[in-house]
Amino acid sequence: MRKNSVEVQALQRALDILEVIGNSSSPVTLKNITAMVDLPKSTVYRLLSNLESRGYVRCGNDGRYTLGLKLLMMSQRMEQGFELKHVARPYMVKLNELSKESVHLGVLNNNKVLYVDTIDSPQVIRLVAEVGSTNAVHCTALGKALLIGHSDDAIKQVLHDAGMEKRTPYTLVTPESFLAEMQIVRAQGYALDVCESNEHCCCVSAPIYNHHGDVVAAISISGPASRVSRDLMKNELAPKLKEATQAISQFLGLFPDRN
Repeated sequence: MRKNSVEVQALQRALDILEVIGNSSSPVTLKNITAMVDLPKSTVYRLLSNLESRGYVRCGNDGRYTLGLKLLMMSQRMEQGFELKHVARPYMVKLNELSKESVHLGVLNNNKVLYVDTIDSPQVIRLVAEVGSTNAVHCTALGKALLIGHSDDAIKQVLHDAGMEKRTPYTLVTPESFLAEMQIVRAQGYALDVCESNEHCCCVSAPIYNHHGDVVAAISISGPASRVSRDLMKNELAPKLKEATQAISQFLGLFPDRN
């Protein structure tokens, strides 16, 4: 019983420290943290060292503390995976009803497309992706849409780290060909996958922006190539898809003239 009490107390103290750092508008010194949590300096330093080793806080060269990347990444994933999913769902339902094809919501995670929500096509032959599964960026419309705000150098790094597996005869397998494709994607505001990931499937995707103008997710409409042609995607599906993603972006705080 004594051990559990000590563990809970240590947890409470660590959370107090995180709240002090998180509520501060600027990096905080060890002295200020110690005063705010009213604990011995040695105790605060020990807890900070543990938090820093796990990535929850970061100590700068000046000895001041800020929240670490792990907390920021967790916060971003929460925003993308939960709030964004809730906001995007009604638009995804409408796109699914309109197209009668599968609709997916994806985010960029570790240089891959991570599916965070999906609505299957009501038709027997359909394209399915499981929530929580991942896919490559270089051969998917979602991947291209998610990279639309990246610089060419940043895209090259992603491709270098993730690789460019040749999945079909139509897969782009060189950085040069992919960057040429991305010029088209940026110009039109949406991306296509014409049998690049699967020789029998096609997909169109458009990005979602946050209030900073950063791409935080993308939505795609996917189906078999026998039903979803390039002309259908460009002339009918892409305009409706862009309307939906622009509406979601504005809901997230993006001004209409930002993108």
